[in-house]
Amino acid sequence: MTLRHLSPLSRLLVSAGAVLTLGATSAVGLPLASASAPTSASSARVIVYSNAHSPGVEVTRASQARRLHGAPASFKRFIGRTAQRISDASTCEGGYVGVTVFRLRTDGFAAGGVNDCGGYAALWAVVDGRWKQIEGTQEIWACAPLRRHRVPSSIAGHTCYDYRHQVQRRYHQA
Repeated sequence: MTLRHLSPLSRLLVSAGAVLTLGATSAVGLPLASASAPTSASSARVIVYSNAHSPGVEVTRASQARRLHGAPASFKRFIGRTAQRISDASTCEGGYVGVTVFRLRTDGFAAGGVNDCGGYAALWAVVDGRWKQIEGTQEIWACAPLRRHRVPSSIAGHTCYDYRHQVQRRYHQA
């Protein structure tokens, strides 16, 4: 898949991380994690799967979740099940169907795209001990769920939209 197959928001999110690459270190210069379960915030690692040449790790069926190198096993299972469910239910012909993971923080946060011949950007987090989607949009992230779940800026970026006051705001969460 090329970047042109992504939704405009997905392309924006990928291009925001375009200078970041997946390699021996994460986007913040820390070693890539190999944890099998979410870790504490102080030992969390950011893994960036997207760069100028790739939208991220694409998962169209459960078995492909193993491509999420360094991700906790619980996240791999969640993304694998999500991608498989979307693929199994899809009636799309000729378009990309699946989940693309852009970046992950090993203590329980991730961002990516969900596609079924169209798509949206998604935020995932560990809530009550389980991975779940906490936000999905074709627009800028809404501030309320970012604040409620304390989504790190390394995953959500530094702006959000305050729907209550109808204004874009700066966002920062360590």
